[in-house]
Amino acid sequence: MWDYSSMTPGWIDTHVHFERYEPADRARMLDEARAAGVGQLLAVSTTMASSRRTVALEEPVLKAVGVHPTQAHGLDMPALVQLARSEGVVAIGEIGFDGNGPGRSVQGIAFEHQAAIARELDLSVVLHIDGPNAWHAFEGAAAMLDGLRVIRHYFTGDAAQLAFHAAHGHYVSFGRPLLRDEKLQRIAQDAPPGLLAIETDSYPLPGRATEPRHLVEVGELMARLRGVAPDALAALLADNTRRAFNLTH
Repeated sequence: MWDYSSMTPGWIDTHVHFERYEPADRARMLDEARAAGVGQLLAVSTTMASSRRTVALEEPVLKAVGVHPTQAHGLDMPALVQLARSEGVVAIGEIGFDGNGPGRSVQGIAFEHQAAIARELDLSVVLHIDGPNAWHAFEGAAAMLDGLRVIRHYFTGDAAQLAFHAAHGHYVSFGRPLLRDEKLQRIAQDAPPGLLAIETDSYPLPGRATEPRHLVEVGELMARLRGVAPDALAALLADNTRRAFNLTH
């Protein structure tokens, strides 16, 4: 296992679809991210093929393998267990519920099975909740995460959802919507400091330029909202990330 306790100081991007980029782009992105002050990132998967590509990454990044709820039909449990045992994998994800995915029962079965892998292998869970009725579906299945380390990815929920996550000890990761959504900014101000994380959710898409280097904007705004120095917030978030992904060895 890599020694993540000596990660480069700075901001940590907890959600990047890194395997979707070509090798030259990945090298450039890492160089630019480090120059901007981003010291580490988590490469997150969405399908079985995506998970295989993530495991095969040679860059020294954190890794998550799993099947996105919109792809729940494609879950291969034996293969995912094998991938989840690979070096560098610290989480199962992204998994959860999506209003635009297949039926709730299909998503629920995939969620239950992947949560079981996380429990068996002592891995964290990167949680996706988005779209109509997704939160309601999650509430009915949330007990499957009891006792697991959970990171709610790209949080855009309301104060009640934040309170639910806080009560269950779930980490809450804010992305670039924080830059433009005043309601979300007020919610972020109230999030427990020990459960905060930030991300970019970077992936290649025509017309979308977001990359890990842009994480700094999110972190600096979060620092202003909470009335702390950016360096102090970066250190806090780094500690949170180490705990969220059990990076103690």
